Amino acid sequence: MKSNLIRHIAVALDCSPHSIASLTAAAELARRMHADLTGIFVEDINLLRMAELPCSHEIRIYNAEPEKIELLQLERSLRLQAKEAKSALQRIAEEFMVEHTFRVYRGLVPAEIILAAHEADLLVLGRSGRSPSCRKGLGSTARKALAEGKRPLLFMRTGFAAQEWPVLVLYDGSTGSQQALKTALNLAQPGITLNVLILGETPEEALRMERELSVTIALPDTVIEYHHLPLHDGKTLAQYIRMADSGLLVLSDRMKLPTETVHTLINEIDYPVLLV
Repeated sequence: MKSNLIRHIAVALDCSPHSIASLTAAAELARRMHADLTGIFVEDINLLRMAELPCSHEIRIYNAEPEKIELLQLERSLRLQAKEAKSALQRIAEEFMVEHTFRVYRGLVPAEIILAAHEADLLVLGRSGRSPSCRKGLGSTARKALAEGKRPLLFMRTGFAAQEWPVLVLYDGSTGSQQALKTALNLAQPGITLNVLILGETPEEALRMERELSVTIALPDTVIEYHHLPLHDGKTLAQYIRMADSGLLVLSDRMKLPTETVHTLINEIDYPVLLV
């Protein structure tokens, strides 16, 4: 995947910290790839339906007494959130000097975001959203996008700056990993290390793949480091990624690794992930 194939980037917005991190990363990538940027905000139909129920109440931290959820008040709150999301999009898009549009939909949040981003070349999502949850891993929208097969997908989290990302790409010689490697090469920045983690059936196969790549890959001002791990050791793979403290993990679920293993890895590691 070469950068000129990314002409339209969609980003899901809900004003949560992960959402703002996604927006900043999406704008940086749009600038780098000369792509248009679309911000998507969804008014949650489930919240609106809940507000119509006579038994629906909420408890605020400053008031111990439950308060009735008013539909009109909830609609005003959603409009305010949409206004804040649009303002954030305009501010960050102008900072990175990229063309941008903003769209508001009403419906089930995961489904509407995926449908709205259908024509985008890349969908950027926060690893989790605004909704409070004790659950670790991906939020509901990110999980649905992963299951639906929308590609490419960038799962972002706070604390990472796109222009400073070190990049770690998984490579096993498969078509999917070749696509991941091409993407990683497009994202590599001067002065930033590109780590290629080669997953081989045997140590000899891993060494052969490294030799082949070292002959064909050359990036000026970019350090490329090769590392080897056994192909079928998913637990060790997750441990290595955490130990390496990579900035962005680039991989495919069309590798020799089982798709379930790849999806579990994406869900468990708390790093930005680009799935191609």
